[in-house]
Amino acid sequence: MKDLENFVQNVAVYFNANLGAVLVEVYKLGSLAHGGFSDIYSDIDVGLLLSCREPPPGMSELIAGAKALQPEYGKKLSMFWGNPEFTWGRLPVIDRLDLLDHGVALLHGITPSLRRPSKDEIHREQLQSVERSWKPKLPELTRLKSLGPKDRKPYIRAILYAARLIYTWDNLVVGSNGRAVEYLHQVRPVGLDIKPIDMALACRSGNCDAEDALRLGADLNRQYESAMRYVLGHP
Repeated sequence: MKDLENFVQNVAVYFNANLGAVLVEVYKLGSLAHGGFSDIYSDIDVGLLLSCREPPPGMSELIAGAKALQPEYGKKLSMFWGNPEFTWGRLPVIDRLDLLDHGVALLHGITPSLRRPSKDEIHREQLQSVERSWKPKLPELTRLKSLGPKDRKPYIRAILYAARLIYTWDNLVVGSNGRAVEYLHQVRPVGLDIKPIDMALACRSGNCDAEDALRLGADLNRQYESAMRYVLGHP
């Protein structure tokens, strides 16, 4: 974990050196910030808050340079960046929530002062994310009879997606996978099988393998349909 922390700090220093005065702060986000980081299943989420009228030139090249600081960790590095008004960059609504509630400042200790996304904005972004990130992957994942190395991460994520969707939909906050699954046990959505979700969480904690979750034979389409019925019935 120390090597990972060093990498993230080096990423912060790198952007500070290359962006200069337009960089307000660099933040740890995601499971690095709110807990539950998994070497196998987690991305390394880092956010940049910038103070300039338009995107700095060469951001793609700068991000590629950050990934090259440590090739193995670089493969997992996911950069979020933008201005406080969210008029450009890559800082989706759900990640803004994460930044506001859990972002860990890496350079100057600056707490982000941003407008909090509204309930309608959060729900709209979640529905768009379902169409963009969850639903399209289900046909391929449901056909899998075994998991290769490239399949494990998307399979476990697809199983856990329902928990994260429902937790944020109801509470308008982002939390760890563990907190989301705990909440799922409280609300018990009709038709949603929680057993594979518990197994997927255990896999993230290193207590089982993704293949163990696959062997449960979860009906991913039914999980999707049950989760969507729940959220659309709880506006």
